[in-house]
Amino acid sequence: MKCHLTLLILGTLLFSMSLRAQTQLNEVVVSSPRLNVPFSEDSKSVTVITAKQIAQTPVTSLADLLRFQAGVDVLQQGIEGANADIYLRGGTYSQVLLLIDGIRVDDSQTGHHTLNSALPLEVIERIEIVKGPAARIYGQNAFTGAINIVTKKVSSKKVTLTDRIGSFDTNQFGITAQHAGEKLQQIAHVSLQESDGYRYNTDFQNFHVFTKSNVEVGANRLSLMTMFTERKFGANGFYRATLAKDQYEETQSSLVALTSTASSENQKWTWTPRLFWKRGQDEYVYIRSNPSVFRNLHITNRLGASVDIKNTNAWGATGLGAEFSIVNIQSNNLGDKNRTIAHLFFEHRFSSGALDITPGFAWSNYSDMGGFFYPGIDVGYRLGQNLKLTYNTGYTYRIPTYTDLYYLSSTTKGNPDLLPEEALSHEISLRYKAKNWSIETAVFKRDGENLIDFVKQSPNDEAWVAENISGKITTVGGELNAQWRYRIGKQMHSLGVSYAYLEDDYIKSVYSKYALNFLKHDVNVNLTKQFTPRFASTASYRYAKRALGENYQLLNLQFSYTLNAKWRIELQGRNLFDVTYFENLIPMPKAHGLISLHYTL
Repeated sequence: MKCHLTLLILGTLLFSMSLRAQTQLNEVVVSSPRLNVPFSEDSKSVTVITAKQIAQTPVTSLADLLRFQAGVDVLQQGIEGANADIYLRGGTYSQVLLLIDGIRVDDSQTGHHTLNSALPLEVIERIEIVKGPAARIYGQNAFTGAINIVTKKVSSKKVTLTDRIGSFDTNQFGITAQHAGEKLQQIAHVSLQESDGYRYNTDFQNFHVFTKSNVEVGANRLSLMTMFTERKFGANGFYRATLAKDQYEETQSSLVALTSTASSENQKWTWTPRLFWKRGQDEYVYIRSNPSVFRNLHITNRLGASVDIKNTNAWGATGLGAEFSIVNIQSNNLGDKNRTIAHLFFEHRFSSGALDITPGFAWSNYSDMGGFFYPGIDVGYRLGQNLKLTYNTGYTYRIPTYTDLYYLSSTTKGNPDLLPEEALSHEISLRYKAKNWSIETAVFKRDGENLIDFVKQSPNDEAWVAENISGKITTVGGELNAQWRYRIGKQMHSLGVSYAYLEDDYIKSVYSKYALNFLKHDVNVNLTKQFTPRFASTASYRYAKRALGENYQLLNLQFSYTLNAKWRIELQGRNLFDVTYFENLIPMPKAHGLISLHYTL
């Protein structure tokens, strides 16, 4: 099977390269707290997933979407994103920062809750995955990278109803409404998804509400965004407690953000002030039918204000800004804690001919952890009209979460003496972008110190204990991303291929709870075929081999048929090889599927 698949992939690649394309790959502007640069000009390591690509991928959640990207590892403890951990380039789930329209939505309790703030795919314009040292621009927690969700731009008036049914008695109903006026643009989404689960005590219920309103006031824009997500799920064997079959958890994540954008008359200055409130809640019960045995309740709040300033001048483009926030947690296990965070940043992009250089730095101060200064630089050199060489280097850091510091149970113990993690990262990439195809390769190295892991000295020890790993830990790897768009007859098709390799010298006599079993080899292939103007299909294939030896192949398929301007039907099949595989020691579902019906008013 593996040999046949390899031949199929190579044959498809050669066939695609031989075709003459008829269209230009779309150009996007990559967001930043400071500078917005066209993707072809940017010198950071960025992967952009557009709304069109999202619609063509056979998934219904952000967690499932991200797992088909090179260098991204999503370990699910359930299905449909009910509970999942995200990893970038071998880092842990606490070393990845998630943002929504540039607003940090990380959870100070634990990185396990990063994807609790994931938005429904229906309201996402694009996703920007910033990897490696370039992610320093986002500050705390962007240790190995950052994922910025850019919400949809509204340009029309419509209402879309979505109804899904599938395996494991899965049901979902959602409504997305958009309105585009001359001065006011609005989008709202609400959805509820339920399932009995694919094995004992893996039932779940996901509830999403999202709204965003943009108002034009003269030359200024005012934007109000709200988000609420609630997840309730049976947690059979979650958190590597395979014998704990009756665990149960409920999580909430909410965000309210007010953003204003103003520019000077000559458009050389832009100011973007923000006010935001991020709230998280996590209730965990060890025995679902008897909460009195062991129960945790954690509530986190983050209230903040920030301003980003961008200036175009004779020297190039300058970005600077500041953020101040107050964070607190109330917990029956972790205690009641408070901290204030001050964050400053600066960078300037010099550009002359084929060369661009962007030095920058950021400084953060935590009332309970002290101050951190982390400089870096991005360099790009255009070797030709379509070929660009880039180099990135910089420092990153991560302070321990409250769970790292203070959690206490019979199986897991925090450590209040933990030091912050630090790393110096380097990356070289080569990017070629032609009219019909693009390819990018990158090699990187990350030297980390004081990395945090939950470990045991012996497999017979009762508890996992949080520790700083002594000495320097070096991670090296490489990535290849290629995209082709080609025409056969009148219809357009696309093919995306990626490969990621990772090596880590973290070899110890202790037993690691999370850090060791990274993806050593990761191959992803996405093939979209537009058979007729109304009928299309997408196949997503993944081969994954982990550092501890396990390997598996996944195949997802999606068929989409548009009946008319109002009706569209989708059929999705997942794990069609019917593979038995595990994530976080938990068996994942065998072959299963969904059928979706979309109606647009």
